[in-house]
Amino acid sequence: MSVGVALAAPGRAAARTSPPGAPFTVVILDRIDDATFATLARRGAVGLIRPGYGPTTNRRRALAELVRGAEVNARLGGVPEGKPVINTNKLAAFPNCRRCIVVQLPPRGKPVANHRLYRIAVIGLGFHGLLTSSTTRIAGLVSIVDIAPTALGRPRGGMSSTPSSAAVAHLDRLGSQIHGEERLKYAGLFIAAGLVILLALLGWSAARTAIPAALLANLAVGALHIANEVAIVAAFTALSVVGALWLARVCRNDLTLLGLIVFVLLAYLLVFAQRPELAAVTPLGPDQNLRFWGIGDQIATLLFAPLLIGAVIARQRLGWIGFFAISLLGLFVMTDNRLGANGGGAIGLGLALAILGARLSRRGWLALAGAVTASAAIVLAIVQHGLAAPGPNHLRSAFGSGVGGFFDVAAHRVPLVYAPAVHEWPLTLPLALLLIASGVLAFRVTRARAARDLLIALAAGLIASLLINDATGFMLTAGIACASAVARFTPTGARVRLPVLSRLRASPAATEPSRR
Repeated sequence: MSVGVALAAPGRAAARTSPPGAPFTVVILDRIDDATFATLARRGAVGLIRPGYGPTTNRRRALAELVRGAEVNARLGGVPEGKPVINTNKLAAFPNCRRCIVVQLPPRGKPVANHRLYRIAVIGLGFHGLLTSSTTRIAGLVSIVDIAPTALGRPRGGMSSTPSSAAVAHLDRLGSQIHGEERLKYAGLFIAAGLVILLALLGWSAARTAIPAALLANLAVGALHIANEVAIVAAFTALSVVGALWLARVCRNDLTLLGLIVFVLLAYLLVFAQRPELAAVTPLGPDQNLRFWGIGDQIATLLFAPLLIGAVIARQRLGWIGFFAISLLGLFVMTDNRLGANGGGAIGLGLALAILGARLSRRGWLALAGAVTASAAIVLAIVQHGLAAPGPNHLRSAFGSGVGGFFDVAAHRVPLVYAPAVHEWPLTLPLALLLIASGVLAFRVTRARAARDLLIALAAGLIASLLINDATGFMLTAGIACASAVARFTPTGARVRLPVLSRLRASPAATEPSRR
């Protein structure tokens, strides 16, 4: 059966695409009403679709991405290069098609804000329930780039389905939840940063546990599937405040604080691997028009403070083996594609850990060069392992195209990062000044040398991330929270004496048998 693309009202289709013999007809409608959507849900699998990549979209851009099965950020034009993999002709195909993909797209005209989700259904070939996709990893939500591979019957990159007895009701809740969470991205970060600043100004030790508490509260809100915006704010604020105060009572020493940091990392690792939607559709989750799941710039930046604090504790209490272990865990969570890699966060964290390790070693520039080399090698090894696996990869554009990919990424920093940051200066400039003030104040109130080393490493990591990642406002706000948390961290306690490590450090003379 041929593949068709139509621009019509419901009940009429007016276009067909080739190549002939593809398994699905693709029908594009201006509107899918509730009754029609309910009928489609009974006949096949249904879902919601994000029609573009970036802050804006329209019919022309969405259709260009659909027929090519590729996406380009709206700030770069929103129209991917290359020939369409499906072309248009005329054919009546809807509503009586037996194997078709029915999708609603944005209206024609000038680009509009890309915050609306549209309806999509797949009829035939065993599709029933909710649509799923490896691009989004959220049941019921798919991307515009999933349509072409599905229509052409390609085994990779397309959609599948999962059973659901109330698919339309599930999508109504999911759409409301995504809409509410997207409107609260800055609110969630401001709540987390405000809590850390308040606790730091009060001189309470809970400032150290506020970011881990906010990260755990973020997962809890995602698990509760709250759709109402007021309820989201109330739940996230209450859980963050109560969590910070309670965890401060539990984590009275460095080792328990280190245990909390490792627990947060492992919790996110498990969620990203098994239930990524619980960390995606949340106050601190990624923007759903830029990436659907994984470590967005909000969580990536917030993780800097607990990871660096954990590295200092591990070095002082467990030695260099502990420092390397916590660093490797942090870099793995930040960089591994199966967990939703954040390239800028990985580079920033790798640099911060290298600088921190070099300063803690007190061995100067040679140690710094070696630490940066080791950190870069670890990140590249994790990235290469991800590139070798099939499927979507956030880092493929930079690392999968040789040297040219890096030049393209560097050239795109201006329209993707710097121009938007300048355009949004009423927000970014005050945040940048507050971040600088927070860092200076934190450095002045910090007395321990290891804590000052931590602040220097944090500053380097934040600057590197700001130069690469495109969510400047989010990162500045999260950076303020990190600086405030670090300001109240003072490493204490002697090194833990583990029998195994003691034997490894024992001198040969101590273990050599007597020759008398």
